[in-house]
Amino acid sequence: MAIYTNDQPKSVDTRRFIYADDLGIGAQAADLKTVEDRLSNALAELTPYYEENHLRANPSKTLVCAFHLRNREAKRQLKTHTEKTKCKVSARNNIIRKLTGTTWGANPQTLKSTALALCYSAAEYACPVWERAAHAKKLDPALNASFRIITGCLKSTPTDRLYILEGIAPPEIRRERAPTTVY
Repeated sequence: MAIYTNDQPKSVDTRRFIYADDLGIGAQAADLKTVEDRLSNALAELTPYYEENHLRANPSKTLVCAFHLRNREAKRQLKTHTEKTKCKVSARNNIIRKLTGTTWGANPQTLKSTALALCYSAAEYACPVWERAAHAKKLDPALNASFRIITGCLKSTPTDRLYILEGIAPPEIRRERAPTTVY
């Protein structure tokens, strides 16, 4: 695979980062539109190369990250991210509700593991990047709902007690202690 990746075309105004068979393309500009244009052009230039060499990009491994110094934009994007993540966690809570309502009944450990795997994994993904944002706490109600479902506690139960019952740290502590290693 190294033969293929080492001769990939390099687009103007971009940088390439190659590790094994992975390619990262970076661009820098004063505005996001210019960055988008440069990256789109770089991807368009790669298409014929991939076709010619019988290669296909893996969409499930494709990621996009934007870093900028405009805090106003960052706040807007973080707000959107937390809103989408909250919706995702709420949808996954519905799956856990289904597990609690089945005739065979899922045991408490299965429910707890499922909540951690489905809800918390989604809510905590890349949290070292955004955990200090004001919008981070907006995820907590959906996560609290996860624990209300698995404990069977009513809404009148204080949320801090939910986590004590299950032996899990509350969301704000889990976010704070999340590993910062990025793979």
